[in-house]
Amino acid sequence: MSRLFIHVGTHKTATTHVQDTFYQNRRVLRRHGIVFPRIGRTRGQHGLASAWIRLPAPYGIKDARGAWRRLAKAYGPTDTTVFVSSEELSRLRPAKVDMAELRALTDGFDEVRLICTLRSQASFLQSVYQQISIERNPGPWPRFFENALEATIVDGLALDYNVLHRQFRRGFDAREIRFLSYDKAVQDAGGIVGAVLRELDAPFGAEALAPFGAGRSNVSPSPLATFAANAVAAPRVAGQGLVRAMTESIDAVFGKERRTTVFSREELERCTERFRPLNDTLQDSIASEQPEFRMASELDRGAQIFRGQLREDFWIEACRRLRADVPVQTL
Repeated sequence: MSRLFIHVGTHKTATTHVQDTFYQNRRVLRRHGIVFPRIGRTRGQHGLASAWIRLPAPYGIKDARGAWRRLAKAYGPTDTTVFVSSEELSRLRPAKVDMAELRALTDGFDEVRLICTLRSQASFLQSVYQQISIERNPGPWPRFFENALEATIVDGLALDYNVLHRQFRRGFDAREIRFLSYDKAVQDAGGIVGAVLRELDAPFGAEALAPFGAGRSNVSPSPLATFAANAVAAPRVAGQGLVRAMTESIDAVFGKERRTTVFSREELERCTERFRPLNDTLQDSIASEQPEFRMASELDRGAQIFRGQLREDFWIEACRRLRADVPVQTL
């Protein structure tokens, strides 16, 4: 029986880590009947999304619909499991996937499953803020936060996961959709890679796969360091030297390896209250297929430094380091 698993992200749920690990272990997977195809010039299959979403080079490919058809023709008549992964498949704006067309393109497989990993909205929002900060200054955090809470969408990505579920249902049957909790998966054996392998019914765990590079991919710096660097650099993009100086300042004032969050305590409470009922609705909607699924309710607050704790002593330390250690051109 041929099976196709379409991993659609979401963004900031270790998708790059999954793609890098599977790419590194293509031969191991193939020996067990799992194909992770090479499509385009990236380790993930982002080009498959370019049938509907305009992607910059090197992500897009010329004939994405043809690529979907070729997968079905090559593996549909076989006893093979095919796994493809791109978080762009869950994007909602400025364009989104036609899920009915996607399902039709994959009809040559005996079984199709869509896998979507969801992260608690507070953690997700903070991570998206950090990702945006690499390419552009997102502006003041309070405005960024308020806009996201009101719109329940950030940078074209869903914060109300019911909207995402309805998007998937436009093409896929409820039995073909599987949600994973990122917050739970990272605590379980094998982390997110282990969770995906279990969805594939792989006869081995994450420990059987060689890590890609040094391990985790696309790891973000301290959220508060990103916030402080953005505040100093605005309206420009904060350079790596500036982010590093802010990280070192946080370490000097609060101690090394302390966890931080860009949220204030009050913002975190509001975020939790905003999305808790929406998450309850999602859990009810998929209960017949996934009665065990639970969304994490909030960002883990264990021993964190909140934004309001950046006081005069921190900024004095930051100014000292900027003056002594960071050349102007690296800001």
